[in-house]
Amino acid sequence: MKDLESAIGRIRHIPGYRQPFEAAFGPGDVITIQNAAKAIAAYERTLITSGSAYDRYVEGDKTALTAQQVAGMNRFKEIGCTACHQPPEFTGPVTLSYGTPFLMKFPTFPGSPYLASYELAKDPGRFESTHREEDRNMWRVPTLRNLGYTAPYMHNGSVKTLPEAVRVMASTQLNKTLSDQEVGEIVAFLDSLNGPFPNQAMPHLPPTPGDLLQ
Repeated sequence: MKDLESAIGRIRHIPGYRQPFEAAFGPGDVITIQNAAKAIAAYERTLITSGSAYDRYVEGDKTALTAQQVAGMNRFKEIGCTACHQPPEFTGPVTLSYGTPFLMKFPTFPGSPYLASYELAKDPGRFESTHREEDRNMWRVPTLRNLGYTAPYMHNGSVKTLPEAVRVMASTQLNKTLSDQEVGEIVAFLDSLNGPFPNQAMPHLPPTPGDLLQ
């Protein structure tokens, strides 16, 4: 698909999509890129994965985390990870206005040996789209929830495992070298942020006409 307009053009050509779009957005020419984005965003807001071991722990069940996970939670805070990854979502500050991205410089410490091995500074980040020098190497801070489902890691997908990602972030963002024990504790804690996904019935997509343009 060469661009978004081509993609939405294909959707417009499938009669079965008109009824759900009009039910959501009213009659008329409502199969648009903007409305498709709104629909996808509305669906993504239903993907709530509360009920993780961490959630149960902070709600009062002190048996929900293992001793290693509790140690990792404390270590996570002690070494400074919460400067960017604040609970409960483990992303930016909870005081940010809705829709405001939390951006941080990555890498912060250019002397990290991981920069070359994983080519972490090759992509200039937000600068690529804004061309403003102050946005060079600035990135939106992602949530740490459900990391167990989202390998590989880093913006370029170069880091394959979560323990290595912890080492990379400690080095590039905090200028720290962690021991194997510290890495194991933090990884155990991050695993406690994996939550159960809601049950979903697969949708029946409308039939595609045979003359749909390629």
